[in-house]
Amino acid sequence: MISPDSTPDNAGKVGADQRRRNLWILAGVVLLGLLVYGLWWLLIGQERLEVDDAYVEGNLYAVDARTSGTVAAIPAYDTMRVEAGSTLVMLRGDRAGRKLQQAEAQLAQARQNALALVHEIQASRSKEAALRANLNSAQQKAWRLRASASAGASKDMAAIAAADAVRRLQAEIGAESAHSAALAAQLGSAGPAGNPAVRAATQALALAHLNWTRRIIRAPVTGIVAQQAVQPGQWVSAGQRLFTVVPLQQMWVTANIKETRLAGVRPGAAVTLHSDLYGNAVTYHGWVVGLGGGSGAVFAVLPPENASGNWIKFTQRVPVRIAVDPGDLARHPLRPGLTMTARIALHGPWIRRPVPDWFLRSAAASRPAP
Repeated sequence: MISPDSTPDNAGKVGADQRRRNLWILAGVVLLGLLVYGLWWLLIGQERLEVDDAYVEGNLYAVDARTSGTVAAIPAYDTMRVEAGSTLVMLRGDRAGRKLQQAEAQLAQARQNALALVHEIQASRSKEAALRANLNSAQQKAWRLRASASAGASKDMAAIAAADAVRRLQAEIGAESAHSAALAAQLGSAGPAGNPAVRAATQALALAHLNWTRRIIRAPVTGIVAQQAVQPGQWVSAGQRLFTVVPLQQMWVTANIKETRLAGVRPGAAVTLHSDLYGNAVTYHGWVVGLGGGSGAVFAVLPPENASGNWIKFTQRVPVRIAVDPGDLARHPLRPGLTMTARIALHGPWIRRPVPDWFLRSAAASRPAP
């Protein structure tokens, strides 16, 4: 016997009711999701800006040769962690050593020449004093002969010869005085230690010693060695790039934010970050340091030319620099180029902290002593 509920018409009606009920359930779930999202946006979402176009950047310290020479040893390699002042490259010291010895010899010669000038000046002044003594005697003799000639007791020729001797001695005294002054000017007013030749030789020796010490090339900062571009036995010139050192504590994040979402971003805004390296298990904390001076397109190699007739509008992005908490970086190091996700608080909290010291760098602070 066939039940009335099992007829084809009743079965189709039950299926339609089931599908209708499922659609209502699905619509309710969608509406509930939209309601939850709307409440989240009103309470939380509009208070922060999430950016996934963010990347880790950092200071990259170039290690270059500061003098020419042949590479003797390379006690470092890519991926190696080095401390500031660690030896990276050693150059052969034959050439620099000979230059140093030459500079030392030149300084010794300059000092001997300065002492010789002192003795020459003393001898010249002594000779000048002797000539002045002879001049006094000659002047007295000339006066007596002139007086005798006037009285008729002697001939005029003797008086004339005596006068010529006086003039000759006066000329010799003038010449010797000029010679003494020339020697004094050559020596200098500061004496042998301040003689220009001695000072020039001293500076040449200091430069030779500096080149001698520069044959050992050291790491400017503590970090990871990268971009090795040197091999043993290679001749390197001054200024040639040899390594790059990446300090893992000198990292920041650059978030490229669309211009349509940039209005609420302010320096000092708190930021939470997640890296694709560690995932959501690790949260970094930071703050907005500043906004870029222009969009990325303005500083591109080929900036856009918007005066052309086929202009198309594109939404531009502005780089925003975000400083990362040093403690977070120490616990979970980052590398330049890694991808990050940044969530920027638009309405607080605000972090009033100075930028790290390494943001403001100088050549003296970033290089070890030569």
